[in-house]
Amino acid sequence: MIDITQWLWFIGGVLFILVAEGAVWMYWRQFGPGSIRDYISRDEEPNGPYKVLAKFKTPAQKVALIEYEGDYHVFADGSEMFSTTAEDDKFAEAIVHIPAAVAELHERILIIGSGGGITTREALRYSEVTEIVAIDVDPAIMHMGKTLEPLVKFNKGSLNNPKVRTRIQDGRAYLEQTSETWDVIVIDLPDPSRRYPELRRLFSVEFYRLLKTRLEPGGAVAVACSAASEMPEYFRAIQATLKAAGFHVIPYHYDFIVELGVDWGFCLATVMPVNKRDIRLKLPAKHLSRRRIDDMLRMPIYFKTRWDDRKIQTDENHLLADLVEKAGG
Repeated sequence: MIDITQWLWFIGGVLFILVAEGAVWMYWRQFGPGSIRDYISRDEEPNGPYKVLAKFKTPAQKVALIEYEGDYHVFADGSEMFSTTAEDDKFAEAIVHIPAAVAELHERILIIGSGGGITTREALRYSEVTEIVAIDVDPAIMHMGKTLEPLVKFNKGSLNNPKVRTRIQDGRAYLEQTSETWDVIVIDLPDPSRRYPELRRLFSVEFYRLLKTRLEPGGAVAVACSAASEMPEYFRAIQATLKAAGFHVIPYHYDFIVELGVDWGFCLATVMPVNKRDIRLKLPAKHLSRRRIDDMLRMPIYFKTRWDDRKIQTDENHLLADLVEKAGG
Protein backbone atom coordinates (compact mmCIF):
# COMPACT_ATOMS: atom_id res chain seq x y z
CA MET A 1 0.00 0.00 0.00
CA ILE A 2 1.39 3.41 -1.09
CA ASP A 3 1.79 5.90 1.69
CA ILE A 4 -0.33 9.06 1.36
CA THR A 5 2.84 11.13 1.70
CA GLN A 6 4.29 9.43 -1.38
CA TRP A 7 1.12 10.23 -3.34
CA LEU A 8 1.33 13.88 -2.31
CA TRP A 9 4.99 14.04 -3.36
CA PHE A 10 4.12 12.39 -6.69
CA ILE A 11 1.23 14.77 -7.41
CA GLY A 12 3.34 17.74 -6.33
CA GLY A 13 6.11 16.66 -8.69
CA VAL A 14 3.70 16.35 -11.61
CA LEU A 15 2.24 19.78 -10.90
CA PHE A 16 5.73 21.28 -10.62
CA ILE A 17 6.70 19.88 -14.02
CA LEU A 18 3.49 21.17 -15.62
CA VAL A 19 3.96 24.64 -14.12
CA ALA A 20 7.61 24.73 -15.18
CA GLU A 21 6.79 23.67 -18.72
CA GLY A 22 4.02 26.27 -18.83
CA ALA A 23 6.41 28.96 -17.62
CA VAL A 24 8.98 27.98 -20.25
CA TRP A 25 6.28 28.09 -22.94
CA MET A 26 5.06 31.50 -21.76
CA TYR A 27 8.61 32.85 -21.77
CA TRP A 28 9.16 31.47 -25.30
CA ARG A 29 5.85 32.97 -26.43
CA GLN A 30 6.26 36.38 -24.83
CA PHE A 31 10.01 37.02 -24.86
CA GLY A 32 11.79 34.25 -26.77
CA PRO A 33 11.88 33.15 -30.43
CA GLY A 34 8.14 32.50 -30.43
CA SER A 35 7.31 35.96 -29.11
CA ILE A 36 4.66 38.01 -30.89
CA ARG A 37 6.13 41.20 -29.43
CA ASP A 38 8.58 41.71 -32.30
CA TYR A 39 5.58 41.56 -34.61
CA ILE A 40 2.82 43.30 -32.63
CA SER A 41 3.78 45.78 -29.94
CA ARG A 42 1.89 45.80 -26.68
CA ASP A 43 0.81 49.41 -27.34
CA GLU A 44 -0.81 48.54 -30.68
CA GLU A 45 -2.19 45.13 -29.80
CA PRO A 46 -6.00 44.85 -30.22
CA ASN A 47 -8.04 45.24 -27.05
CA GLY A 48 -9.87 41.94 -27.52
CA PRO A 49 -9.14 38.39 -28.69
CA TYR A 50 -7.52 38.17 -32.11
CA LYS A 51 -6.22 35.41 -34.35
CA VAL A 52 -2.69 35.42 -35.72
CA LEU A 53 -3.05 34.14 -39.27
CA ALA A 54 0.62 34.45 -40.20
CA LYS A 55 3.88 35.88 -38.96
CA PHE A 56 7.12 35.85 -40.89
CA LYS A 57 10.39 37.66 -41.43
CA THR A 58 11.33 39.43 -44.64
CA PRO A 59 14.66 41.06 -45.49
CA ALA A 60 13.07 44.39 -44.52
CA GLN A 61 10.95 43.65 -41.44
CA LYS A 62 8.96 41.24 -39.27
CA VAL A 63 5.38 40.99 -40.52
CA ALA A 64 2.23 39.69 -38.85
CA LEU A 65 -1.24 39.24 -40.31
CA ILE A 66 -4.09 39.05 -37.80
CA GLU A 67 -7.86 38.88 -37.85
CA TYR A 68 -9.73 40.97 -35.30
CA GLU A 69 -13.48 41.50 -35.19
CA GLY A 70 -13.85 40.47 -38.83
CA ASP A 71 -11.14 42.82 -40.15
CA TYR A 72 -7.61 42.05 -41.25
CA HIS A 73 -4.60 43.95 -39.92
CA VAL A 74 -1.00 43.89 -41.12
CA PHE A 75 1.76 44.74 -38.64
CA ALA A 76 5.45 45.32 -39.29
CA ASP A 77 8.05 45.37 -36.52
CA GLY A 78 5.34 45.92 -33.93
CA SER A 79 3.44 48.76 -35.60
CA GLU A 80 0.29 48.47 -37.67
CA MET A 81 0.88 49.23 -41.34
CA PHE A 82 -2.67 48.99 -42.70
CA SER A 83 -5.95 47.16 -42.28
CA THR A 84 -9.32 46.56 -43.88
CA THR A 85 -11.04 49.01 -41.52
CA ALA A 86 -12.77 52.35 -42.06
CA GLU A 87 -9.75 54.09 -40.50
CA ASP A 88 -7.63 53.07 -43.47
CA ASP A 89 -10.33 54.28 -45.85
CA LYS A 90 -10.13 57.68 -44.16
CA PHE A 91 -6.33 57.72 -44.21
CA ALA A 92 -6.21 56.86 -47.92
CA GLU A 93 -8.72 59.58 -48.76
CA ALA A 94 -6.76 62.16 -46.76
CA ILE A 95 -3.38 61.41 -48.30
CA VAL A 96 -4.61 61.04 -51.91
CA HIS A 97 -7.52 63.44 -52.42
CA ILE A 98 -6.02 66.52 -50.72
CA PRO A 99 -3.00 66.75 -53.07
CA ALA A 100 -5.25 65.74 -55.98
CA ALA A 101 -7.54 68.64 -55.08
CA VAL A 102 -4.84 71.18 -55.94
CA ALA A 103 -2.96 69.33 -58.69
CA GLU A 104 -3.75 70.64 -62.17
CA LEU A 105 -3.64 67.16 -63.71
CA HIS A 106 -4.05 63.58 -62.48
CA GLU A 107 -2.66 61.63 -65.41
CA ARG A 108 0.46 60.26 -63.72
CA ILE A 109 0.63 59.44 -60.01
CA LEU A 110 3.52 58.09 -57.93
CA ILE A 111 2.94 56.32 -54.61
CA ILE A 112 5.94 55.43 -52.44
CA GLY A 113 4.93 53.00 -49.69
CA SER A 114 2.02 51.38 -51.48
CA GLY A 115 2.13 47.69 -50.60
CA GLY A 116 -1.41 47.48 -49.26
CA GLY A 117 -2.90 48.97 -52.42
CA ILE A 118 -5.41 51.12 -50.51
CA THR A 119 -3.98 54.49 -51.57
CA THR A 120 -3.65 53.11 -55.11
CA ARG A 121 -7.35 52.26 -55.03
CA GLU A 122 -8.19 55.90 -54.27
CA ALA A 123 -5.83 57.23 -56.94
CA LEU A 124 -7.49 55.02 -59.57
CA ARG A 125 -10.77 56.85 -58.99
CA TYR A 126 -9.53 59.69 -61.20
CA SER A 127 -10.71 58.78 -64.70
CA GLU A 128 -7.90 60.72 -66.39
CA VAL A 129 -5.21 58.55 -64.78
CA THR A 130 -3.03 56.93 -67.43
CA GLU A 131 -0.43 55.39 -65.11
CA ILE A 132 0.24 54.92 -61.41
CA VAL A 133 3.68 53.81 -60.27
CA ALA A 134 3.29 52.01 -56.93
CA ILE A 135 6.54 51.37 -55.06
CA ASP A 136 7.24 49.29 -51.97
CA VAL A 137 10.56 48.01 -50.70
CA ASP A 138 9.13 44.73 -49.35
CA PRO A 139 8.00 42.14 -51.94
CA ALA A 140 6.03 40.21 -49.31
CA ILE A 141 3.84 43.24 -48.55
CA MET A 142 3.25 43.91 -52.23
CA HIS A 143 2.40 40.23 -52.74
CA MET A 144 -0.19 40.44 -49.97
CA GLY A 145 -1.70 43.52 -51.59
CA LYS A 146 -2.01 41.63 -54.86
CA THR A 147 -3.13 38.19 -53.67
CA LEU A 148 -4.55 38.17 -50.12
CA GLU A 149 -8.27 37.82 -50.81
CA PRO A 150 -9.67 40.09 -48.03
CA LEU A 151 -7.11 42.78 -48.87
CA VAL A 152 -7.64 42.51 -52.62
CA LYS A 153 -11.37 42.88 -52.00
CA PHE A 154 -10.72 45.95 -49.85
CA ASN A 155 -8.32 47.60 -52.31
CA LYS A 156 -10.55 46.57 -55.25
CA GLY A 157 -7.69 44.79 -56.95
CA SER A 158 -5.86 48.07 -57.45
CA LEU A 159 -2.35 46.61 -57.61
CA ASN A 160 -3.46 44.25 -60.40
CA ASN A 161 -5.01 47.06 -62.45
CA PRO A 162 -3.43 47.49 -65.91
CA LYS A 163 -2.93 51.21 -65.20
CA VAL A 164 -0.71 50.36 -62.23
CA ARG A 165 3.00 49.60 -62.56
CA THR A 166 4.35 48.06 -59.35
CA ARG A 167 7.99 48.22 -58.37
CA ILE A 168 9.83 46.46 -55.54
CA GLN A 169 12.50 49.02 -54.80
CA ASP A 170 13.65 51.72 -52.43
CA GLY A 171 11.75 54.87 -53.39
CA ARG A 172 14.86 57.07 -53.25
CA ALA A 173 16.80 54.71 -55.50
CA TYR A 174 13.94 54.62 -57.99
CA LEU A 175 13.77 58.42 -58.27
CA GLU A 176 17.53 58.65 -58.67
CA GLN A 177 17.40 56.21 -61.59
CA THR A 178 14.51 57.76 -63.53
CA SER A 179 13.74 61.08 -65.18
CA GLU A 180 9.97 60.49 -65.12
CA THR A 181 7.70 63.17 -63.69
CA TRP A 182 4.31 62.98 -61.97
CA ASP A 183 1.26 65.15 -61.35
CA VAL A 184 0.63 63.78 -57.84
CA ILE A 185 3.16 62.14 -55.53
CA VAL A 186 2.17 60.36 -52.30
CA ILE A 187 4.79 59.48 -49.67
CA ASP A 188 3.47 57.04 -47.05
CA LEU A 189 6.40 55.61 -45.11
CA PRO A 190 7.26 54.48 -41.57
CA ASP A 191 9.03 56.90 -39.26
CA PRO A 192 12.83 56.99 -39.39
CA SER A 193 14.19 55.33 -36.27
CA ARG A 194 17.42 54.24 -34.62
CA ARG A 195 16.51 50.70 -35.68
CA TYR A 196 16.09 51.70 -39.34
CA PRO A 197 18.27 54.80 -39.76
CA GLU A 198 18.36 54.45 -43.56
CA LEU A 199 14.75 55.67 -43.69
CA ARG A 200 16.03 59.19 -43.01
CA ARG A 201 17.10 59.33 -46.67
CA LEU A 202 13.41 59.30 -47.65
CA PHE A 203 12.65 62.27 -45.38
CA SER A 204 15.75 64.38 -46.00
CA VAL A 205 16.11 67.76 -47.68
CA GLU A 206 18.21 66.06 -50.37
CA PHE A 207 15.36 63.63 -51.11
CA TYR A 208 12.75 66.39 -51.18
CA ARG A 209 14.90 68.40 -53.60
CA LEU A 210 15.05 65.34 -55.84
CA LEU A 211 11.29 64.92 -55.44
CA LYS A 212 10.77 68.49 -56.61
CA THR A 213 12.55 67.74 -59.89
CA ARG A 214 10.21 64.79 -60.46
CA LEU A 215 7.03 66.82 -59.90
CA GLU A 216 5.15 68.50 -62.73
CA PRO A 217 4.96 72.32 -62.28
CA GLY A 218 1.25 72.19 -61.43
CA GLY A 219 1.62 69.06 -59.32
CA ALA A 220 1.31 68.35 -55.60
CA VAL A 221 2.93 66.10 -53.00
CA ALA A 222 1.45 64.63 -49.81
CA VAL A 223 3.70 63.32 -47.04
CA ALA A 224 2.37 61.25 -44.13
CA CYS A 225 3.81 62.61 -40.87
CA SER A 226 2.89 59.91 -38.35
CA ALA A 227 0.88 60.45 -35.17
CA ALA A 228 1.61 64.16 -35.10
CA SER A 229 -0.48 64.76 -31.97
CA GLU A 230 2.08 62.70 -30.05
CA MET A 231 5.13 64.21 -31.82
CA PRO A 232 4.42 67.83 -32.84
CA GLU A 233 8.15 68.55 -33.15
CA TYR A 234 8.44 65.70 -35.67
CA PHE A 235 5.60 67.25 -37.68
CA ARG A 236 7.29 70.67 -37.61
CA ALA A 237 10.66 69.19 -38.62
CA ILE A 238 9.16 67.65 -41.77
CA GLN A 239 7.49 70.96 -42.63
CA ALA A 240 10.81 72.78 -42.18
CA THR A 241 12.66 70.23 -44.30
CA LEU A 242 10.15 70.50 -47.16
CA LYS A 243 10.40 74.30 -47.04
CA ALA A 244 14.21 74.10 -47.11
CA ALA A 245 13.88 72.00 -50.29
CA GLY A 246 11.94 74.82 -51.93
CA PHE A 247 8.36 73.66 -51.44
CA HIS A 248 5.39 75.72 -50.30
CA VAL A 249 3.85 73.71 -47.45
CA ILE A 250 0.36 73.48 -45.99
CA PRO A 251 0.12 71.18 -42.94
CA TYR A 252 -3.14 69.32 -42.34
CA HIS A 253 -4.35 66.62 -40.00
CA TYR A 254 -7.00 63.95 -39.55
CA ASP A 255 -8.14 62.62 -36.17
CA PHE A 256 -9.55 59.45 -37.72
CA ILE A 257 -8.85 57.30 -34.65
CA VAL A 258 -10.74 59.50 -32.20
CA GLU A 259 -11.24 56.81 -29.57
CA LEU A 260 -7.45 56.43 -29.27
CA GLY A 261 -6.79 60.16 -29.29
CA VAL A 262 -4.55 59.82 -32.34
CA ASP A 263 -4.38 62.75 -34.72
CA TRP A 264 -2.39 62.01 -37.88
CA GLY A 265 -0.38 64.74 -39.58
CA PHE A 266 0.19 65.32 -43.29
CA CYS A 267 2.06 67.88 -45.35
CA LEU A 268 0.76 69.19 -48.66
CA ALA A 269 3.74 70.42 -50.68
CA THR A 270 3.61 72.34 -53.96
CA VAL A 271 6.04 74.27 -56.16
CA MET A 272 3.67 77.24 -56.41
CA PRO A 273 1.82 78.68 -53.38
CA VAL A 274 -1.72 77.43 -52.76
CA ASN A 275 -4.54 79.21 -50.95
CA LYS A 276 -6.28 76.95 -48.43
CA ARG A 277 -9.66 78.14 -49.70
CA ASP A 278 -8.79 76.71 -53.12
CA ILE A 279 -8.51 73.15 -51.80
CA ARG A 280 -11.66 71.70 -53.33
CA LEU A 281 -12.17 68.01 -54.01
CA LYS A 282 -12.28 67.03 -57.67
CA LEU A 283 -14.56 64.06 -56.94
CA PRO A 284 -16.82 62.88 -54.08
CA ALA A 285 -15.18 61.14 -51.13
CA LYS A 286 -16.89 58.92 -48.59
CA HIS A 287 -15.38 60.58 -45.53
CA LEU A 288 -14.34 64.04 -46.76
CA SER A 289 -16.79 66.94 -46.80
CA ARG A 290 -16.16 70.68 -47.11
CA ARG A 291 -16.61 71.03 -43.36
CA ARG A 292 -14.27 68.13 -42.71
CA ILE A 293 -11.57 69.58 -44.95
CA ASP A 294 -11.83 72.99 -43.25
CA ASP A 295 -11.26 71.21 -39.93
CA MET A 296 -8.29 69.29 -41.35
CA LEU A 297 -6.64 72.53 -42.43
CA ARG A 298 -7.15 74.18 -39.02
CA MET A 299 -4.26 73.25 -36.73
CA PRO A 300 -5.29 72.37 -33.13
CA ILE A 301 -3.47 73.96 -30.22
CA TYR A 302 -1.59 70.73 -29.39
CA PHE A 303 0.29 71.03 -32.70
CA LYS A 304 1.76 74.36 -31.60
CA THR A 305 5.41 74.01 -30.70
CA ARG A 306 8.49 76.19 -30.94
CA TRP A 307 10.75 75.15 -33.77
CA ASP A 308 13.83 76.58 -35.42
CA ASP A 309 13.31 76.11 -39.18
CA ARG A 310 17.06 75.72 -39.61
CA LYS A 311 16.75 72.32 -37.89
CA ILE A 312 16.02 70.01 -40.81
CA GLN A 313 16.49 66.34 -41.68
CA THR A 314 19.48 65.65 -43.93
CA ASP A 315 21.00 62.51 -45.38
CA GLU A 316 23.59 62.55 -42.59
CA ASN A 317 21.84 63.54 -39.35
CA HIS A 318 19.34 61.63 -37.18
CA LEU A 319 16.94 64.46 -36.37
CA LEU A 320 13.65 62.63 -36.96
CA ALA A 321 14.87 59.37 -35.40
CA ASP A 322 15.92 61.32 -32.30
CA LEU A 323 12.46 62.94 -32.08
CA VAL A 324 10.77 59.55 -32.44
CA GLU A 325 12.98 58.11 -29.70
CA LYS A 326 12.29 61.10 -27.47
CA ALA A 327 8.55 60.50 -27.90
CA GLY A 328 9.02 56.88 -26.86
CA GLY A 329 8.62 55.45 -30.37
